[in-house]
Amino acid sequence: SNFGALAIPPLHDTPRQQAMVLLKSFLLAAPLFARPALAKDAFVFLGATGDNALRENGVWQGVFEAFAGGEFDKVGGLDIHVAMNAPHSSSELTTQVNASLTPLYRALAWNPGWKCRTQAGDCSVEEFISKITVNIWHGRDADAQAADMAPALKDYDRLTLYLSVPPSVFGAWSDAAIKNWGQGSKERVHVAAEKPFGTSIETADKLHRDILGPGLTDSNLHLVDHWLSFFINRHLMELRSLVLPKLSVGAGMIAKWDSTTFSRVVVTEFETRGLDGRGGFFDTVGQVRDMVQSHLLQVMALSLVDTHTTDAELDESKLAIFNKTSVSSCSFGQYDGFLLEPKLTYHPSFADATLCSVNLAVDTEAWRGVPITIATGKTTGTTIYTVEFYQKDGPGVLTFEIGREEVGLGGIKVQNWELSNSDAFDVPAPGFGTAGSITATPAVSKGNGFILNYSSPSLYFPKPYAMMAASLLTRQYGTAFVSYPQCRRSWEIVTAASPAVCLDPTPEQVKVYKAPETCGNTPPAVCYEDHTVKYLYDVAFQCSPEHNAQYASISLYKAKCNISSGESDVLFV
Repeated sequence: SNFGALAIPPLHDTPRQQAMVLLKSFLLAAPLFARPALAKDAFVFLGATGDNALRENGVWQGVFEAFAGGEFDKVGGLDIHVAMNAPHSSSELTTQVNASLTPLYRALAWNPGWKCRTQAGDCSVEEFISKITVNIWHGRDADAQAADMAPALKDYDRLTLYLSVPPSVFGAWSDAAIKNWGQGSKERVHVAAEKPFGTSIETADKLHRDILGPGLTDSNLHLVDHWLSFFINRHLMELRSLVLPKLSVGAGMIAKWDSTTFSRVVVTEFETRGLDGRGGFFDTVGQVRDMVQSHLLQVMALSLVDTHTTDAELDESKLAIFNKTSVSSCSFGQYDGFLLEPKLTYHPSFADATLCSVNLAVDTEAWRGVPITIATGKTTGTTIYTVEFYQKDGPGVLTFEIGREEVGLGGIKVQNWELSNSDAFDVPAPGFGTAGSITATPAVSKGNGFILNYSSPSLYFPKPYAMMAASLLTRQYGTAFVSYPQCRRSWEIVTAASPAVCLDPTPEQVKVYKAPETCGNTPPAVCYEDHTVKYLYDVAFQCSPEHNAQYASISLYKAKCNISSGESDVLFV
């Protein structure tokens, strides 16, 4: 196949334009196959030109992979409706979606584990884009735009409104969707909202009220957390039950997934990169909001819930873990150079941590007395996503590598922990739906090695957003999405006694660090400086004529010293 640049026709702005194009194609006898009848479901996408939509491993790539995996066909077909505002255009979206999907399609075609699974046998980017209808509205009026889209959406059985837009418009679009598309008791409108959902308990509660206020039921609200769709996380309970019998414990003892086998649990997410120009997004957010509340508390819960928990019980089981979880302490760091990021504001009472360690206690019978740590950070010299279980009364560590789709490493390994047996065993195979199983044989010598290794490049792992999209389309809400009670309780955990404990640490609490290679450390052990963000605020960025010139283009300095653009040579204090 030729996977070069694809010439894709513009998207159709309205159903009328779409119909005219199809009629013209029919009269010219051009199409190789007839367009299928109207799909059963519609995916209504807001924010289709945003960074999260178009980026690598983002929403568009996820929805495309789900399409190519045959997930659209499982629900009787799916059409995609995009709501945009002028001056955006359908041709602009075509170009951007093509640029995002063409490299992905090329990579999929070269992956020996991937296969096109659409019923029509056509997984091309052109075929995918043919399923998209665009509505462009002049101005920002959710109700008017939704009313304009209503005729095109009236015959679908189910509408999923995907909100990849600023939370400030969540309520307006929920109201517009229910009012114009809801069709009363059919409750056919579902809303999927990107996390983080709010920035605090109060703002999360307001978002929740705004979305449900128009009449959306709580069961039709789905909070997106793509970390739940990493393959290892999706199968974490099953994999735990398969691995547990292989762990060697004391004579006459039976390994259990609780404090009798493990003395400590550590969930980690470290990144090599920093914010890289995305400082405005991170400003007033910090690492605890960005990663702990949004994602890593979910990983912690999946690591601790009873292995016999069914999918139907999972939501309540995770919530039960959260209800017994409390913060013991938090520590913080901020990488050197973060304050030079664009679009930062100055907030003297707290600092934005880019590195944190959150120590937790889970007061359940199974985990009482076991320290739980969530450690996460940026500019750490490595990219790893893991969950580590430390052996009780022994030197062993059991590690789950949970980021195969993004890091390239996926599996379960031991260090200094002998196995009771190295027999081959069947494990879940990657893929959509029930992909079957494959046989794995542990490669462990003297207590070190992999019990299970998914890192082979010949295996095809759909990206997390692809699995999330597939779950959204096939109604597998319980395992791939976060309920609002879980979300709210997560905010309560990280808020602790006050936001200053973990969410918004004072500048004195936040140490400045550099990447590990600057002092010869092994990643992710960063190199701490002998000062904190308080020093940077008060001394390094002290308002002065000299600094006015030095930091003329630095947003934080200009905000601190009241310097407007074009007046960087004058000091206002």
